[in-house]
Amino acid sequence: MKRWKRWAALLLCALLLVPLWSAAAAESPKVWRGIDVSRWQGTVDWAKAKKAGVDFAVLRCFAYRKDTTFDANYAGATAQGIPVGADVYMYATTEQGAVQEAQATLDAIAGKPMTLPLFLDVEDSSIKTLGRSKLTDLMLIELAIFAAAGYPIGIYTSQSYVSSFMDASRLQNYDWWLARWTCYRTDANNKLFSFSDESPASAKKPDCAVWQFSNGGRGSAYGVGSTAVDLNFCYKDYFSAGPYTPNEHRYNVTVHPADCVNPGYLAMQCSHCGQQITKFYTPALGHTAPGADGTCGRCGLQLTDVQNGNLCPLCGQAHRGPLGILTLFVHRLLLWLKRSVI
Repeated sequence: MKRWKRWAALLLCALLLVPLWSAAAAESPKVWRGIDVSRWQGTVDWAKAKKAGVDFAVLRCFAYRKDTTFDANYAGATAQGIPVGADVYMYATTEQGAVQEAQATLDAIAGKPMTLPLFLDVEDSSIKTLGRSKLTDLMLIELAIFAAAGYPIGIYTSQSYVSSFMDASRLQNYDWWLARWTCYRTDANNKLFSFSDESPASAKKPDCAVWQFSNGGRGSAYGVGSTAVDLNFCYKDYFSAGPYTPNEHRYNVTVHPADCVNPGYLAMQCSHCGQQITKFYTPALGHTAPGADGTCGRCGLQLTDVQNGNLCPLCGQAHRGPLGILTLFVHRLLLWLKRSVI
């Protein structure tokens, strides 16, 4: 075969292979590899972590108090160009406790620019007894406060914790960082692992933005002072847009719990500029089944009025007697005028 024909054949083969290469690239989306650290990992050599292929890090910022290594880890990771996010370990068991925990977390991170979300870490055994509804309410209070401060937000937990202790139907709008360990530190040989020990495309991967697949990464290989470190694959591109900067609002928060007819909400006012916002976090509870006297066991409303449609559409109360009839007429008129103006 003449030389020009040989080169023509090679060029034709290359052109035919281009679509195959493009298809292969489309089928293999980018996956980022990262670690998560707290004071339990000791001092981290972030230059070594970068050299070992760590693409991102999630830093514990708060767990009942500010994590003692957060500032050093933030400075070290960002100095090496490693994108970071943060997580707060949840202990709150009351509405006011959730507000205080969220506000203390914002104080701990002090408006630092980050690339990944601020994750609410929900896994402690002390909050398992709250019940699905209560725990989910408290989570949503903290997440609402973080969002109001300008942070992208997410939830860290395990699959079993979600299915057993949360109302996942009310948490569908959040990014999930899920732990499902396939490489255990406590295996039979007490082996330590690397990112190459699991495939990012493994069928064991849960449906999530970030998958923590091991609690047993070899700490020394990734610049970590502890024996082991958690290993994670990230599937969502938090990185192309670069770091985000949270806003400067700091809100004083009053919690208005849900009742039978009104949803729970947060009344928030910025202590700097006075801006006021409202964040709804849980639906109305609904009335209980009527008791022997026909009233709701929670609010005492006469449920026969509800069932018979005798409640005022403006204030939600039943008006009886001559004065009540006049009040009902006035309320209906006010409601009509309100709707007409709108």
